[in-house]
Amino acid sequence: MICDLNGRVALVTGCLGGIGRATCVALAEAGATVVGSDTRPPAAAQDWVAEVGGQAIYAQHDVTSQADWQRVVEDIEMHFGALDILVNNAGIIIVKTLEETSLEDLKRIMAVNFDGVFLGMKAAVQLMRRTGDQRPHGASIINLSSTAGFVGGVLHTAYCGSKGAVRLLTKAAAVEFSALGYKVRVNSVHPGGVKTGMFDEIMHAFVDHGFATSVDEILGGMAREHPIGRMSDPIDVARAVRYLASDEAGFMHGSELVVDGGYTAK
Repeated sequence: MICDLNGRVALVTGCLGGIGRATCVALAEAGATVVGSDTRPPAAAQDWVAEVGGQAIYAQHDVTSQADWQRVVEDIEMHFGALDILVNNAGIIIVKTLEETSLEDLKRIMAVNFDGVFLGMKAAVQLMRRTGDQRPHGASIINLSSTAGFVGGVLHTAYCGSKGAVRLLTKAAAVEFSALGYKVRVNSVHPGGVKTGMFDEIMHAFVDHGFATSVDEILGGMAREHPIGRMSDPIDVARAVRYLASDEAGFMHGSELVVDGGYTAK
């Protein structure tokens, strides 16, 4: 089987959102045991557990909390004794002009999008190092950045800043972990326009700010901006994450996997 993850344990943050949910399903289909985390209470995750199936486990988890990270990782070690895959997927967007963006807005988006990734790697790396020592290509951390980590965008100043920071944090962690002798690969994934609830929020904000007359106008324009001729579905991103999680990507380290239908190729 390509991307065989049998016997692997994965933690995916932001598991109840579009990309997070699709990633959990993709990893489970490849044989991984999936622990999904999100901020909502367990009752809100019943359909997620049913969809992911297998040995899916849900954990209520605020990625901005160091104590929450410690608890979740300790629970994984207690139950499984290993953590092979960490997908730092949780993220938010604030769709405002730079002038409209308050310092509190900036701190909030950085707390979730950047601090959450930093805290996740910090909390998990020792368990992943021990796990990676038992695997031919080590353990794997996948950090969700964005094409907004490469190029700027209107109403995206804070978001671009957070995703650019994730891009370089990923590279720095990859270099440092190897220098320390850890068999833990670290890579980032950079989606373009993905049809999720977050994108709906962006589209309506563009209309509200007068950059478009309708959501349909934006959708048509976004499809044309992607040379492949469409926006992506969450499964397109999930398959890229699954690849990086697997031994098939054993030589991918400190890399940027861009999943954007050619958006940044122009």
